[in-house]
Amino acid sequence: MLINLILIACGFALLIAGANALVDGACGIARRLGLPDRVTGLTVVAVGTAAPELVVGITSALEGHADMAFGNVAGSCLANLLLILGLSATITPLALGRRTVRFEIPASLAAIGALVAFANTGGALTALEGAVLLAGFIAFMACTVRAGLKEGAASAESGLASAADAESGAGAAPAAAEAAPAADDGLDALGRIKAVAGALAAHPLGAALFIAGGIALLKVGADLVITHSVAVASAVGISERVIGITVIALGTCLPELITSVVAAFRGNTDLAVGNVVGSNVTNVLLVMGAPALVATVPYGASYNLDFGLLALFTAVLAGFAHTGARGRMSRAGGGVFVVLYAAYLGLALIV
Repeated sequence: MLINLILIACGFALLIAGANALVDGACGIARRLGLPDRVTGLTVVAVGTAAPELVVGITSALEGHADMAFGNVAGSCLANLLLILGLSATITPLALGRRTVRFEIPASLAAIGALVAFANTGGALTALEGAVLLAGFIAFMACTVRAGLKEGAASAESGLASAADAESGAGAAPAAAEAAPAADDGLDALGRIKAVAGALAAHPLGAALFIAGGIALLKVGADLVITHSVAVASAVGISERVIGITVIALGTCLPELITSVVAAFRGNTDLAVGNVVGSNVTNVLLVMGAPALVATVPYGASYNLDFGLLALFTAVLAGFAHTGARGRMSRAGGGVFVVLYAAYLGLALIV
């Protein structure tokens, strides 16, 4: 038991390191391509942090653990929405952009509806239905990237206009340049490491290496946490369904949790929101679509409640854009989401 707990702690350390690397690399690519942070969170970061769920989903389907496959997705999505977004909002209020409310959240609701409809038709998710879910995932990503490129181009044009207006103050640049070396000389060792890391993340190859390394660390860390958490839970005598929606779900959503919280602390609220919404769409369409291609995944009607709650709270998220501080999820709203998640976990353990 002690060894399991030590390895779980090591897994958390790898998750934190991987999340930092992933955020740095993703933001570097976003700046290079002119993509807004929100779009980067919806695509690169969302797919990368959903890798543990995807591996668990395919493995569960191949090994016949259907309860764990569906439980992983339902539990992870609820944890993403209530726990991760809630904690991020308690750190700093989260901006909910117009496109997030008008397209991305409705797309998430449509994905949930499609999965539940397919799963309740025949009591299983078939290869054809899995292919439809994957097609929906590809379409969502294509639309998101296309819109992001347009947003980036518009921002670049406004940035050029601002730069032209600022040219009148260019005379102050030499003085600032002369002062820079003195500031550099004052950097300590940690500061120099951070400066080098920032420079690497700004380069395309360096950003790609940061993302690849971050995803690898997230995967290894998640595996450590999941494997040894399951060992602890099994020793206590918890059922497979409960393990799926609690231990496995929490373990596989740890990358999203750490990534969103790190992004929130850094003020990248668009990245935090995009990561959660994008991860939920990815979980429903990709993480359930891919396993269905390799094996028919039986569905238990008991999960209708979990997915119903997921749809309800996703709609509530959109409602935050029209209440209180318009266009924002407040700290109070984040606290409510965290409490709701604690209540959901308590109910899952009792029922």
